[in-house]
Parts: sequence; C-alpha cells; structure tokens
Amino acid sequence: MFRRATLTILLAIMCLTTYSQEVEPLLFADTSILDIELHYNFDELKRDYDNDPNYHSAELRYKNNWGGMARFDVEIKTRGIFRRNPNNCSQPPLWLRFNSKDVRNTPFERINKMKLVLQCYDRSSYDQLLLKEFLAYKIYSIVSPNNYKVRIARVTQIDRITNNKIVMYGFFIEPADMMASRLKGRLDDRKNIHPNACNKSETTRMAIFQYMIGHTDWSIKALHNITLIEPADAAPPIPVPFDFDFSGIVDAPYALPAEHLPIKSVRERYFNGYCRSLEEFKVEVDYFNSKKEEIIDCIKSFYLIDAKNRSRVIDYVNEFYDIINDDKMVKKEFIEGCRTD
Repeated sequence: MFRRATLTILLAIMCLTTYSQEVEPLLFADTSILDIELHYNFDELKRDYDNDPNYHSAELRYKNNWGGMARFDVEIKTRGIFRRNPNNCSQPPLWLRFNSKDVRNTPFERINKMKLVLQCYDRSSYDQLLLKEFLAYKIYSIVSPNNYKVRIARVTQIDRITNNKIVMYGFFIEPADMMASRLKGRLDDRKNIHPNACNKSETTRMAIFQYMIGHTDWSIKALHNITLIEPADAAPPIPVPFDFDFSGIVDAPYALPAEHLPIKSVRERYFNGYCRSLEEFKVEVDYFNSKKEEIIDCIKSFYLIDAKNRSRVIDYVNEFYDIINDDKMVKKEFIEGCRTD
C-alpha cells in the first residue's frame, strides 16, 4: 500500500513538473540578465533586409550556471518593418531559430524560434529606449495576466570576419505559441475580427493600457502588434499586445503617430479603443487605480533605466492617472473620443 501511494505521489509530481515546464519556458522563468554572445557575419545579415530575408548561420554562446561559456549553432535573420530598414536603424531586430537537439538542457530548451529585440543604434541613449520598451511589457504583466513574457539580455555581437564587437542590451520575447499554451488557449490568426467580438473586459483594459503608455500603433482587425488568443473553451478571443517602441512612454526619436491621427507627437495620448458605457469605463478606472502603486513600484525598482528616465516615465504614468480620475477628462477622452467604426 505504501509503495503504491508513493508511486502515485511521484507520478503526480512528474505530471506537475511536466505541466510547469510546458507553461513556463526555462528562459523566462529566470528574471536575471542573461549574458549571451552572437557570432555571425555582420555584412551578410544586414544586407539581407528585404521583405523576405533569409536565415544565416550563427553561433550563440551564453554563460551557464557554472560560469563557463556554453555554445551551439543557431540561425538568425532580420525581422520587423521600420527597424529592419538600415536607413532607420543600424541594428535590426532578429529572429533566432534553434535546433531542438542543440538546446536540450539549456535555457532555450523547447524553443524552436524566437524574437530578439535589440537597440536601434549602438549608443547609450538608445539603451534607455530599449529598456523602456522592455518596461512596458512588465507593466502590462501587472495590468493583465494575458501577456507576453520577456527576458532581458546583455548581447555581445561578434563579427566572424573582422572580430569587431558590439555590446548592447536586448530582450527575448516569449514565442507566441508558448504564450498561448501557457494561457491555456491557442493562437487565432484570423484577420478582420472586430474588437467588439473579442473578450470585452480584456479588450477594453488593453486599449486603456495602450492609452496609458501613449501607443496608437496597433490594430486588432489587422493583427498589427496584437496577437489573438482563443481560450480553450472557445470563448471570445483575447488580444495580447506587443511591440511598444512607438509609444510615448518610450519616446523614441524616430517614432511618429500615424498621419490620420489628430496628434503631432507620440507623447500626446489618443484613445484607440472602442466605445463603452461610462459605467464600464469607471470599472476600468477603479481597476487601474488598484494597480497604480504596483506599477509605480515596478518603474522605480527598474534600475537599468537611469534616474532621469525613470522619473520621466513616472511623470508620464502619473499624467495618465490624473486623466482617468477626472470625470470631465474621462468623458472627453474615452466617451467622446472612442471609436465606433
């Protein structure tokens, strides 16, 4: 009897362990800075920035738990739209593709393909921009459980031909399929789904968050900087946002609002969400107020961002809270300014 009970407990632990690994990739279970090296041919990669770039060979090295440098082959290619263009950024964001056998027993285990966001330029001011974009992901994880996990990295890029080095910050974004699995759903890649056909509360909350960080470069219908997750019970899809570099909270020098919007700067907020009743918006105001202290603490404690930029981000977030706690501004921004199309 004892042996049978013990076996049952062991099987239960094994199931729990398997489930935990399934929903929490090892790379994102750790929140420390990951030091990695990427060895590749700089010119070969950066010349390949057209609409259909190819994968190129590279080697990834990382510092393991024993202080040594582990290494394995990867494939990388440029990605994105604006930042992939060399006229806009000297450093494109990347796709990394892994061989499943090579990444066993590494932080990258179970990951086949993943995004790596890098600084637009190798300048100290641009590391702050990247870190503020990373911070936007962390803030959204406070606002909603339906979010992408991210992992900060210190990335040393080494040219295989010249041995030149570029050291900058970057961050990995959880693969979309893993994110959907973790949230017990599946990806819904259908376009032209109307936002009002999505989960009403999550869609409203997400739109208000985008307003909070001053971000208008997103669309549920076009799946632009939005991933839709269909819950396991076939309930209405849930929008999960990503790519916040065109937001006011980041305030990148290259970021401009779309020409059709009545704002001149991304620092100007514009509500891109759909109409709800005043009562529904007030529910969200109460919710965001309940998260204020946690959000401000998150910003204050993110010391990779310098004091000046942290203070500026806090001021920008406090402006949002001044707006949502002013009944006249709520009416103007959310009731009169909401979308009906």
